[in-house]
Amino acid sequence: MKLEEITQRYEHPIIGIIGATSPLPDYDSDDAFRLGYDLREFVEEKGSLFTGGVQGVGVDIYSGIVDYCLEKNVGDKFFILFPDFELAPPEEYFKLAEKTKNGILRMEKAGKDMEERRVYIGGVADYLIVVNGSTGTIDEALKGLLLEKPVICLQNSGGAAEALSKLKKGEAKIPLEVDTDLIKPFDSITEIINYLSNERESK
Repeated sequence: MKLEEITQRYEHPIIGIIGATSPLPDYDSDDAFRLGYDLREFVEEKGSLFTGGVQGVGVDIYSGIVDYCLEKNVGDKFFILFPDFELAPPEEYFKLAEKTKNGILRMEKAGKDMEERRVYIGGVADYLIVVNGSTGTIDEALKGLLLEKPVICLQNSGGAAEALSKLKKGEAKIPLEVDTDLIKPFDSITEIINYLSNERESK
């Protein structure tokens, strides 16, 4: 099965970062950059990172990852999960990847279009991190929750991250049964890294 093939190729935990192609208000690209940097530092010991290979949040996250790689002279431990169709990912990903020690952008093809690829996002990830985002990001996060994957929200980034945090607090409802205990809202990047560190230590 394709899903298993992908997850077997990468070191666990596999952390997926999802968010808007065109970020909504409250989004801070510097925060996404720093999150990418700190996540790459976190997986130095063990793990892998991926995004959906789109503009906006994804590129900002990868920029932070690459900054860490340049500083430490290491590979990126990163891939993108992209639909299996003719369109290519944004050029920014390839340019950033060229700067890293591994020098190439690893790309996994999953689904015939963006809609179908969303099913794979939660399946591949051990953890999903939501930064800003709109309806597509919410859909990806809910699919992850249905697969019983923890969904970590940087709630002050607005958009989908804030909406999912409200769902966790009972301030919003959806016509779908999901385990809201799996939604983990945090106010800062430090809290997200601490949560992941505690998870690693408990396993």
